[in-house]
Amino acid sequence: MAIPGYHGRVLEIDLTTGQIKIEALASEDVLLYLGGRGLATKLFYDRIDPTADPLGPHNVIVIASSPLVGSQAPTAARGHMVYKSPLTGYIGTSNSGGTWGHTFKATGYDALIIRGRASHPVFIDLNPEKIEILDASHLWGKNVPESTDILTAGSTPGNLYRALVIGPAGENLIKYAVVANDKNRVYGRGGPGAVFGSKNLKGIRVRGRGKITIADETRYRSGVDQAIYLLKQAPITKRLMRELGTAGLILLINVINMLPHRNFLDVNHDEEKVERISGEAIARGYLEKAGSCYLCPIGCQRHTAVKTADGRVRRGEGPEYETTVLMGPVCDVYDLDYIIQANYLANELGLDTVTFGGTVACAMELFEKGYLTPEQTDGLEIKFGRGDLLEKLVDLAAYRRPGLGSLLAEGSYRLAAACGHPELAMQVKKLEIPGYDPRASYAQALGYMTSPTGACHLRGGYAVSLAFFGGTKEIPRFSLLQSPIAIRNMQNTGILQDSLGVCRFTGFSFAIEPWARIVSGITGYDFSTARLEEIANRIAALERLFNLEAGLKPEEEDVLPSRFSEIPIMSEGKPRAISRENMIQMRRDYYRARGWNDDGRPGESYLREMKIEPKKA
Repeated sequence: MAIPGYHGRVLEIDLTTGQIKIEALASEDVLLYLGGRGLATKLFYDRIDPTADPLGPHNVIVIASSPLVGSQAPTAARGHMVYKSPLTGYIGTSNSGGTWGHTFKATGYDALIIRGRASHPVFIDLNPEKIEILDASHLWGKNVPESTDILTAGSTPGNLYRALVIGPAGENLIKYAVVANDKNRVYGRGGPGAVFGSKNLKGIRVRGRGKITIADETRYRSGVDQAIYLLKQAPITKRLMRELGTAGLILLINVINMLPHRNFLDVNHDEEKVERISGEAIARGYLEKAGSCYLCPIGCQRHTAVKTADGRVRRGEGPEYETTVLMGPVCDVYDLDYIIQANYLANELGLDTVTFGGTVACAMELFEKGYLTPEQTDGLEIKFGRGDLLEKLVDLAAYRRPGLGSLLAEGSYRLAAACGHPELAMQVKKLEIPGYDPRASYAQALGYMTSPTGACHLRGGYAVSLAFFGGTKEIPRFSLLQSPIAIRNMQNTGILQDSLGVCRFTGFSFAIEPWARIVSGITGYDFSTARLEEIANRIAALERLFNLEAGLKPEEEDVLPSRFSEIPIMSEGKPRAISRENMIQMRRDYYRARGWNDDGRPGESYLREMKIEPKKA
């Protein structure tokens, strides 16, 4: 019998053979890895050779739901996907909101495992009555909205189809292609769309109305009530996100000298220009309505419209904070018209806007320094400030157009390396740094360094929240001693949020205690905060183990680009940089805080304690 909150079934599909298998979900996996990110990582690790080609048939995609999904817990509708990233060569772990994750759980499965490669374009049709691998030749070449509309056309009220699809970027194996649901919600970083494309998998359509059982209604309800109350009290979740969306953070991040500029050369902005791209500016000039993911009381989605140069009105979603910053000030662009239209096109074609913006900024610096020539750029003058080029560059990258498009398609590290200057790529483990300058927070710097997926503020620990939203948990931004423990704790909180299927923004209101109460009530098992902490440590160790077995070299790759040690910024009245010595110290202390060896490897005794069996000695 399945543990309450779970259906107890795992679906595995081999696209090479067409074989479809349904297996029982092991209770031990649930108790040790919970769901979502944790469960997906365990199922993934058990089924893949860490040295597999990310774009080969032996890569494995795992999508896992969580015990809270299907309940009424606030924001509990997210799905999690794990794969080997074609951008980094290490674990890719990505989370998405919207409606697809909830509907997938309602099909009656807890996880979906996809392996192999179809001989022609296909999509998976999944519902409680049938599981089919169907021809998708008619969808190949179509963008995300078009593909979504076709796959969901058979919906009926109360029994809706939801579609998870790739766009042309995924079909063309762009290393930072995304997988999208609800047209604009994405499994974003590290190139899951390219993994789909390499398997000739255009998408997955789901439909279902399955319910979960709840073991202890009283305990579950007390946790739900507590979570909702706290979400309504905290200013960020009560007001700021609903009124301004994630871009509402832009002015705040600028105040603490953390808003990056010109490929992270500095954090110096004209204040009036920053106002032009703020969440407030989006609300005034572009917002049509706010929206939310399923069961989310926060409502940070922005449905926007922009008038084009020829008088047409284009509509879409966003831009989010990261998109605005990476396509904006990181490229020295402060024109929302250009940013919004490029964002719309990236969403339509299925590109990760963070990596795209970071790659374009890198290209701009390479061009201005003469390392990227007009012959290589098809005559385009890719200089900082050229917002008018953003939309064109999205097209070039997504379709891997010959010349410049093929360079942009590979991400910033490979672009810069091809030009002989890899140091100009602002990345960790080949994943582009998001919109928070690491010199303005040692904790955030360490988070980028130690994230399992590369420079991701979410997988690395959303340390920016500690800068001014931390309340009693707030720490000094420039503390070498406190940052290692702080970032471990932030990472563990994120791991648990991803494994429970809830939104990271709930962390602005509370940490884990309400979730512990909710998951204990649903399952009937005692998932105390201490037990959840142990689960988070186990998941972190397994992700690390996979990366090490895939070839990770901690000494070389758990580091920031040299720019952040060589070029200081001004913050709190002092020049701030992160010396190599400080990186090494914080990294060592972080390893120790995790219980790993000083070389960044979980030892044999630690792995035994965590009940993890390595693939190789």
